[in-house]
Amino acid sequence: MVILKILDRKLSEVARKVRESFYNSGFYEIFPDSFIKSADIDGFKFIHRNDVFVLEPDITMRLMKRHFYVNSSIFYISQQSDSNLVESLKTGGEIIGGDSIKSTAQILTTAMKVLDGLGLNSYSIDMGISGIFDKYKSSRHWTEIKRALKDRDFQALIRIDENERNEIIKIIGTRTRNSGIETLDKILEAVNDPRLIIDLGTVRQPDYYNGPVFEIYGNNGFLGGGGSYRINGINACGFTMDLMAIYRMYAENLEVKG
Repeated sequence: MVILKILDRKLSEVARKVRESFYNSGFYEIFPDSFIKSADIDGFKFIHRNDVFVLEPDITMRLMKRHFYVNSSIFYISQQSDSNLVESLKTGGEIIGGDSIKSTAQILTTAMKVLDGLGLNSYSIDMGISGIFDKYKSSRHWTEIKRALKDRDFQALIRIDENERNEIIKIIGTRTRNSGIETLDKILEAVNDPRLIIDLGTVRQPDYYNGPVFEIYGNNGFLGGGGSYRINGINACGFTMDLMAIYRMYAENLEVKG
């Protein structure tokens, strides 16, 4: 009980600082629905009056069921559950509407402000672009290719055509500050921070991403990610991070300083 109270107090401190960073960046807080009606979205499903609902699914999917004013900048701190009812605590921000490149640069800058506001400077962000591997979807080895992309496991490509394999490995291994892809290069220039790097091997699993995508890594691994998508016919972009992963990084940072 004592340990729980200490965790709650420290987690509350982290949540307060996260909120301050969002508010100072011009975002306002929203409170995502705890469940949505859908038979297609991944998550813990239940049936009520012959309709299928999903409890605390992917937060962006919940937002797509709502209506926002164009040019809205919103943030949230909310629970999310998987299909086994394992819960996680997420925080994230979304920009609805506006110029795609400017909005993506702003959402990346905001994610950095959230981490910097907690004194967490030792992180990196890998940015790629959706669709770069779409031409391989017709390949009979698409399952192996998807696994290799997700895990960055070159061994998973051993069965595919050599030319195809070499081409994919080259893309996966591309880390640069000048990709030749105008959208990514302009975003990198606008953010102007060495912790952001173009990594064409960066992929995001949800199908709704359409444009730049990115993943955020701390000392101990993955913190979160995001990218561009469309919501109710409007361009949008956003990110989500695991608040508990941020909290652990924050607590470790306090121990080092102490």
